[in-house]
Amino acid sequence: MRRLPIAAAGVALALGLTGCAGGGTYSADTASTLQHGVLSVATAASGKDYAGALTQLAALQQRNDAALKAGAIGAERHDAIATSLAAVKADLTQLKDAADRAQLQQQLQQLQQQQQKQQDNKGQDNKGKDKKGGGDGGDGG
Repeated sequence: MRRLPIAAAGVALALGLTGCAGGGTYSADTASTLQHGVLSVATAASGKDYAGALTQLAALQQRNDAALKAGAIGAERHDAIATSLAAVKADLTQLKDAADRAQLQQQLQQLQQQQQKQQDNKGQDNKGKDKKGGGDGGDGG
């Protein structure tokens, strides 16, 4: 499970290096805005905040779309970035699902342990009652 967050951050970083590099196709401001979005996604993913990373990714997609509408980025570049964003979203969704499953599994184990302790305590209480209660009803005459 440890490799997955690193992989997500790596994919996000790759997105930042390939999809958002200015390269003369759009302004440094537009590239910087998109790269900051990539950094936000990578930071959240590396902290295992997959829901936060997905939220940041959605905001990055909105910035990408807004740049296209404003004419700050060409359609080809926009589409390349959008394709990368979709791949990162798929990876992050898998990571989030795996983390959610692991958390649910841990909660289930904790509940099972609590139930076992309760059963053990009831069993000990019943044994104690059996020993104490052995003389009841023997002197009625």
